Amino acid sequence: MRNEPKGFPYRLAAIDLDDTLLAPDKTISDLNLIAIHKLQEAGVRILLASGRRHENMLKYHRFLELDGPIVSCQGALAKDAGTEEVLHRQCMPAELAAEVVALGDSRGVTQVYYHLDGTYVTRDDEWTELYKFRTGTPVKRVEDLAVFNGVEPLKILWVGDPATMQSFYNEMVIRYAGVLENVVTDPEYLEFMAIGVTKSLGIAAVAKHYGIAQSEVLGFGDGNNDVSMLQWAGVGVAMDHARASALEAADLTAPAGDPSSSFARGVDLVFATA
Repeated sequence: MRNEPKGFPYRLAAIDLDDTLLAPDKTISDLNLIAIHKLQEAGVRILLASGRRHENMLKYHRFLELDGPIVSCQGALAKDAGTEEVLHRQCMPAELAAEVVALGDSRGVTQVYYHLDGTYVTRDDEWTELYKFRTGTPVKRVEDLAVFNGVEPLKILWVGDPATMQSFYNEMVIRYAGVLENVVTDPEYLEFMAIGVTKSLGIAAVAKHYGIAQSEVLGFGDGNNDVSMLQWAGVGVAMDHARASALEAADLTAPAGDPSSSFARGVDLVFATA
């Protein structure tokens, strides 16, 4: 039987990977690992929630010896890592996805297409190399993304110079308002998802599956794509190095210190304030 602290009010912790649970070198520090175990000992289910692909997140899920679902692709997919039961899936509408691909081609943008069966690119350049280096995701090469006719992308990335991506974001968030979700994650990434797709959507599906109330959910994150999660969770915890949008959305902010253990400090703060 777990040693659950009396009155600890949380049952699910949704945790971002990059720059939250993961150190800058993409490893999980000892202190963060201890913090995961501390949550588990308190009876809290651990849920990884990332913009990464489900398949790319499995190594961390397995390293932590977790069971149950993973929330991937900014919340477009919530799937059990063991049984592969899909709790939630929402692809981009084909017509809009095809339009985004054609628009990206007209702008000369490097694009990454998150099809259900793999990750596709049309070129090998500095931006696809940066993407592969950061995520470790295998990519498949096709001559033209138009071959998919917009079918079944969980999301589409435009990758390029940060200033250019920010400029495109400012344009696309107006162009696709109420039609598609847009977010800048890393400064080089502008992402497109179906309307309504955010991490909170996938996390809510998992919470419902386990009969966990919204007030019993913790959210830990650092980026623009974590804002919905931090706002939706019963308590949202931002890393001390988080983007301004995440800091504003969160209820708590981890104390300053080594970025590789910001998550651990955030967990300690939750226990201190629970």
